Amino acid sequence: MTLPPFRFYILMVFVSLATGCATSFPEVESDFEQNWQPTEYQASVYLIPSAPEALARRIELVRRAQSSIDMTYFSWDKDLVGLMLLNEIKQAADRGVMVRLTLDDLLVFNEKWLADLDQHSNIEIRLFNPFESRKIGWLGRAFDFASDHSTFDHRLHEKYFNVDGTWMILGGRNIGNAYFGYSEKANFFDMDVLFQGQIIQSFSANYESLWKGDLLRPISDKISVNPSGEFRFFFKAFNSVMSKNQDLQLFIARTVNELSPVTYTATTASPVFDSTEKLLDNQPYFRTRVQRLLDEPLASAQHVLISTPYVVPSNGKFKVIDKLTRQQKQVELITNSSSSNDSPFVSASYEVSREDLLDKGITLLEYKDQALNDDHYYHVDTYYHNKTIIVDRRLTYIGSSNFEPRSDYLNIEFGLFVRDEEFAKQVEHYLKKQKDELFWVVSRNEEGETQWVSGEAVETQSPNYGSSHDMPDWLFRKLNIEFEL
Repeated sequence: MTLPPFRFYILMVFVSLATGCATSFPEVESDFEQNWQPTEYQASVYLIPSAPEALARRIELVRRAQSSIDMTYFSWDKDLVGLMLLNEIKQAADRGVMVRLTLDDLLVFNEKWLADLDQHSNIEIRLFNPFESRKIGWLGRAFDFASDHSTFDHRLHEKYFNVDGTWMILGGRNIGNAYFGYSEKANFFDMDVLFQGQIIQSFSANYESLWKGDLLRPISDKISVNPSGEFRFFFKAFNSVMSKNQDLQLFIARTVNELSPVTYTATTASPVFDSTEKLLDNQPYFRTRVQRLLDEPLASAQHVLISTPYVVPSNGKFKVIDKLTRQQKQVELITNSSSSNDSPFVSASYEVSREDLLDKGITLLEYKDQALNDDHYYHVDTYYHNKTIIVDRRLTYIGSSNFEPRSDYLNIEFGLFVRDEEFAKQVEHYLKKQKDELFWVVSRNEEGETQWVSGEAVETQSPNYGSSHDMPDWLFRKLNIEFEL
């Protein structure tokens, strides 16, 4: 998610109280998705090594676009990055490139700057599962949620960027300053991968299926803009942002100009897509398909690295980790610390789950609340946002899904598995290259007490997460709303 304002959490509390708090976990039949089979495609992969380059590559690809740009994002912010990239996309549309943008509607209110661009003859913008309320902010959303919680709770969480069917970027980033190290307040530590090859065909087909379905609505159906042809709402927002942060704009422009040619790794990859049937039955299509693909590799695995921003047990259990540790697998988990997590709901849950995880014998790395990534333009607080699984440093999952109940049962997700030892090593290095600066190593000392170690620093309590959190954590846990995290 984008940096969610606290009012969003207040909304979730309100909705939970209005709808009876807890959502029960659906029953899943033992033979669910037994007929699903993975498909393997040729792929060329390039791990984008820094946050600034992740934006620069998108701008470069837009400038190279000849025929089409297809995109899906959970959020697109009205800030320098969001508006600068949209302006590049508009220029591509001006020269005849057909642009399609799919956005989840949770964070789209009365965004006339977006609806304005939809008037362009070569740009179409559609909203996934749109809300009725547009003009009264989160209060309106609260009433929408309360009136039809089971419908509006389903969100589109995919992140997808496809240019000409030739280049594709997948990963965890949405579009906004905070995802590329350019926020002056706080940023996300995240990852993107650039693809070429046959693998893109499968994602293009998935996009086409969603685009032609009945879950998307034209943004013009929800947000009205007078058709002037001058895009005055967009340019008002764009010019306002561009009048500020001149140094940052020059830095971004220089980063684009200094891009070097990409060196791809040739390999094979298997995509995993969700099913929109999830909106009707709340079944874990994506999660089950991922597990099906992992069954054989995990059976013989020695080491498994799981990277996720949110650690939340499903129905009180960590079934996958339990299974791996019972089989004597080495399990390494990288996640946010309680103090670095951008969701107070997750922090509350994680605080009482940590000991259980340590009891299982895993290696645990927690992201520091004041971690400073050296590739970020602004050295401010960051949140961990990488979503990855690496099996025996040979098989790597990249995708949109967090490994928690919301992604399993509510959100529409996708991802893929890359089979290449060198790529797996690159991803692990990317995650841990600043290990000493960014992470606490959490373990038990000789007395059996939990400790947090980073270099010479040793803490015996959850770092920077004091007693002031006790009461709100208790409230969040009492609400028992794993699905809303």
